[in-house]
Amino acid sequence: MLNTAARNERRKLTASFINAISSGTILAALVVPFIGFGLGTVQPSANVLNIVGLSGFGVVLALMLHKVARDILKGLEE
Repeated sequence: MLNTAARNERRKLTASFINAISSGTILAALVVPFIGFGLGTVQPSANVLNIVGLSGFGVVLALMLHKVARDILKGLEE
């Protein structure tokens, strides 16, 4: 059985991991389209609505992951 301190550290580590995934997701959602245009891998004639929609989806996913990480931290014990 784990003691309280060990459970708290495990929860903090899990929340930190999920938050790091959230940060990477938001970075990919917002920065990668600009890199694609800059490198020429995304054509200027590409459907902008698709790019904006996918970026929006990435931002929403990142926010949901951040919320999950915050909820995990609510379970910390004194």
